[in-house]
Amino acid sequence: MLNKPKKMIVANWKMNVTSQKDAEGLFLSIRNVVSKLEYTQMICCPPHMYVNQVAQHANHKNYRVGGQDAYPEESGSRTGETSVLMMKNAGAEYVILGHSERRHLETKLDISRKVIAVLEHEMTPIICIGEESRDKNWKKVLQQQVKDVFNRVPKKNPENIILAYEPIWAISSDKKNPATSTEYMEALEVIKKESQKIFKTAKAVEKIRFLYGGSLDDKNIEDFLKNANVDGFLVGRVSHDPRILMTMFRLVEDHVQKELFSISE
Repeated sequence: MLNKPKKMIVANWKMNVTSQKDAEGLFLSIRNVVSKLEYTQMICCPPHMYVNQVAQHANHKNYRVGGQDAYPEESGSRTGETSVLMMKNAGAEYVILGHSERRHLETKLDISRKVIAVLEHEMTPIICIGEESRDKNWKKVLQQQVKDVFNRVPKKNPENIILAYEPIWAISSDKKNPATSTEYMEALEVIKKESQKIFKTAKAVEKIRFLYGGSLDDKNIEDFLKNANVDGFLVGRVSHDPRILMTMFRLVEDHVQKELFSISE
């Protein structure tokens, strides 16, 4: 356990921070707490135009900065897009890709190209996958998404890849209907089996980090910590609430500390 990577909380601010002052203020309000964490790391993903400003304050291993998306080409006639090179030069080390709020704007090839481009620019992709409903075909949907994502992606260095299970049925802000740890583990089994077919070995899949995201907050995170094999969390709805975030950090820290204590006994 001591040799495992830290638990990860990815704070996807989405479009909820609307000025540089607010972006820097929000980051600074939680930075000191995060710097003291022993077992948890935060990846802060502000809107594109504030990545650079926030990244200038990200000078500690416990908090890093990511982008919410990136166009796979470095430059060109792409009005309104933010390229992978722009994102990297702004200070991002991670990029969220294939988020459910963007998938209807993209093809499966678009997402695969973005994953390749992010890896080529030595950033870490946080790849979101998830089914629209738990119908009779939900497993096939997940399997196909895994295939589509890794269709052309180099199979080396799987430790540079993060997969976030983000079931679409669980993320509606009005329903607030999170998946349970049991449902996450069912999905994780499907995702890992399909990934193993692609990467050829179980050892390679063990290096991929797996997150849960979907209506997650300080009330339901303990279910996943206690009952699921999860490397971290993709937090959206409450990611810009410093009080809730700090509570979630504390819960993760307490859980890992208890795990370590029980192992040492």
